[in-house]
Amino acid sequence: MSSKASKLVDQATSALEEFSEGSFGKLISQVEETKGVVEVRFESTAKGYTGWQWVVTLTQPDKRKAATVAEINMLAGPDAQLAPEWVPWSERLKEFRRQLREEGRAKTDAEADALINEMGSVVSDHEVGDATEQNSNDGGVEPPKKTRVRKRLVKREQNNEDNDPDAGADEDN
Repeated sequence: MSSKASKLVDQATSALEEFSEGSFGKLISQVEETKGVVEVRFESTAKGYTGWQWVVTLTQPDKRKAATVAEINMLAGPDAQLAPEWVPWSERLKEFRRQLREEGRAKTDAEADALINEMGSVVSDHEVGDATEQNSNDGGVEPPKKTRVRKRLVKREQNNEDNDPDAGADEDN
């Protein structure tokens, strides 16, 4: 490894020590993606991230200046454990209905839906009320009142009265 490459790895290592709380292992690779952009990869030793890699991107557009850290990312490596593919709710519900029919617990989709609703009421010990539904629609946050605009206008009017030179002249005479 050249002196320049060694300096870039050292810089990436110190950035990771500061950022990742030491959850990285040995150097995997160092690749110059484009001119002036170097990507340095390390193994991840973070709990739950086996097979993942820390990637430090260093940039050095001007060879006379030192390289700087542009990004630090954790990316899935080729052996990383990933979350399963997302399946839409309608597909999962269709599969569950089919399973209930195969088990003989329901003969039709309507019976399966009634059984699913019963299962939901057993799991949930409260019902969704009107207030909960309303809060879920508006995010539960009230919009700000327009008092700040009014206060600003009042303050401007007061400031204009104070700056009027003719207003104080009558009082002095």
